[in-house]
Amino acid sequence: ERENVQKRTFTRWINLHLEKCSPPLEVKDLLVDIKDGKILMALLEVLSGQNLLHEYKSSTHRIFQLNNIAKALKFLEDRN
Repeated sequence: ERENVQKRTFTRWINLHLEKCSPPLEVKDLLVDIKDGKILMALLEVLSGQNLLHEYKSSTHRIFQLNNIAKALKFLEDRN
């Protein structure tokens, strides 16, 4: 139960920030929606004010999805 409450709370927090995207994005299922890296990059763009989505590559291939997530994590690492 506690895990579900935390998941719903975090999803609402993400959606609050993703409303600022153009066009607005929305997370319905946290684990499914963040797996390709687009939502994560968009969230980092909103929070940091820097452009990350230009590096996003849309694909259904797992290797490209992992590469998108790696780019987002590298962005975070570079900015401590």
